Amino acid sequence: SSDLSSGECGKVRFQRADLPGVMTAGSAVECPAYSCYLTEAEGDGITFGLLSAFAVVGALAVPYMMWTLKRQGLEKSKAADFWYSARDSQGWFSIALSICATSAGAWLLYTPGEAAYLGGWWAVIGYSIAIYLGPLAMCFLAPKFREQLPDSGNITDWVGWRYGRLTQAVVTLALVYYMFIYLVSQLKTMGDLVSMFYGKEPEWGIVPIALFTMAYTMIGGLPASIVTDWVQAVAIFIFVVIVIVNLFTQVDITADDWAEVSKGKDAGFDAFVSLCFSVFGAEVFNLAFWQRLYAAKDVRQLRIGFVVGGGMISFLTFLFGVGGLLLKANDMRQQREGVGSPIVVPAFTFFEILDMPGTTKGIRMLVFILAVSMIASCADSFQTAITSVISREVVRWQLPSWKSLLLGELLVVAVNIPAMLFAIHSAKDFTSDKPLAVKLTDLFGMADILTITLVVPLFAGLQPFVTTRGCLAGIFSGVLFVLIWGWVEFGTFMGGLEMMTLMCFSNSEVKAQGYSPYACGPWYAWRSAIMFSMCPLVTAVFTYGVSYLERTYEMLSKIYTKLEPGTEPADSACKTEQDGPAEKQEVREVDL
Repeated sequence: SSDLSSGECGKVRFQRADLPGVMTAGSAVECPAYSCYLTEAEGDGITFGLLSAFAVVGALAVPYMMWTLKRQGLEKSKAADFWYSARDSQGWFSIALSICATSAGAWLLYTPGEAAYLGGWWAVIGYSIAIYLGPLAMCFLAPKFREQLPDSGNITDWVGWRYGRLTQAVVTLALVYYMFIYLVSQLKTMGDLVSMFYGKEPEWGIVPIALFTMAYTMIGGLPASIVTDWVQAVAIFIFVVIVIVNLFTQVDITADDWAEVSKGKDAGFDAFVSLCFSVFGAEVFNLAFWQRLYAAKDVRQLRIGFVVGGGMISFLTFLFGVGGLLLKANDMRQQREGVGSPIVVPAFTFFEILDMPGTTKGIRMLVFILAVSMIASCADSFQTAITSVISREVVRWQLPSWKSLLLGELLVVAVNIPAMLFAIHSAKDFTSDKPLAVKLTDLFGMADILTITLVVPLFAGLQPFVTTRGCLAGIFSGVLFVLIWGWVEFGTFMGGLEMMTLMCFSNSEVKAQGYSPYACGPWYAWRSAIMFSMCPLVTAVFTYGVSYLERTYEMLSKIYTKLEPGTEPADSACKTEQDGPAEKQEVREVDL
């Protein structure tokens, strides 16, 4: 399409035989089709119009922040903390909308439809439940986190307070990687959609979404993200309902086809298990969620907000999943009748709606508006979430307010520029050995396997028994378990290292086995359900096992000290933060 001299939408059908579903220039076709569902003027108008509207709404967060500080009786010196955390300011309805908008990213357009296509009802239900588990768990865990460290801005602050700097560094690296990949994937998706809908180069979508969201999050911080979430969540919910209802009215399916696509499958049950563990591990460590945990006015508002917001995103996931089942049944009928084009890539199932005969220009525009809203709502949340890892450090350094804000704004820029460049590269990488144009989302597999190893070691720290060494042993035992799995399965140490990517970036010979539709990845490969369900068990054994050994040694040391007056106790867990917060270390004697 870049070779077209006219300003009209490039009427070019894109298709590559070597990368099914990946589009490059091919033979001319009649619009609407890939690259010309919208005209260039329509596409740019929607993109820049929506982003400008979100920027204006985000800018309103500044007077909102000042008004909130004044209402709470706080000094202007607290502005920096409020920029990072919006601490104790949001009611349940605001939290619910923010949770919905933060979670409702562009993945909704891809993965629920893919789950429906590959796994049937089991996978659809599993995805809908899995996406709800994180917010539900946080409802029960939140009071303890807020009670133990009220001035925290994120879980990484609490990890440092509870387990010390080394553990904090390990956890922060894992979670920032997860947030960064999520941000890059949202930006890349915007580039893909610009090419899909009106045939422009990916950077025409990536650069604007990155710069606009970066601008208003630099101005308003977390309050700006929350304020835009209100608008984005309502818009997303309304647009999804309209689009899905339109889809329901258009599909033409038979009872036999519906029975075929909706029946239970072994691959679907495997996906159900994998999704519940992997998505839970990812969502419960979503740094944007943790910011909302401290932004809520109190525990009651937090719990209601997380239950309602999680329910909203679970409902949207279910709608897209059911839509995927209907589109697959419709595709089966079309292939028998010799009409339409088949669904080649399961992840693109939802976009079949764009080529259905009854789909109007208005619905196509609505799908694009929906996608832009989803991407913007996630992008601004992840930008502020990554900056939150330094929020408590800034307070501890006692920097002037303007310096604290400047540091946060510089971090937003430092995150966005690499993310933007990586997204542009990924959107155009079709020819490398592992083309990121189709494999970027496989990097989520690495994030999922890292986050599931954190669940037990970190949350066990809510009770005083678990030690720092126990926590680190639990985390690294999970990683070692994955490495050993790959080493045993493929017989080489390199196979173990490649298993950290769940074999999606492997040079080993990897093939789908049995009923599993894919050879790699976190959900549909044969090993995924076993690996994700075993990781919490392995990490629990090492976390509590090492902690038990340390506590036993600690107790024996104290007994020895009692029996031998004047003898100092041996270096043990009681001399570290493992017996309590890192900032209040002390040796406590037990009355024996």
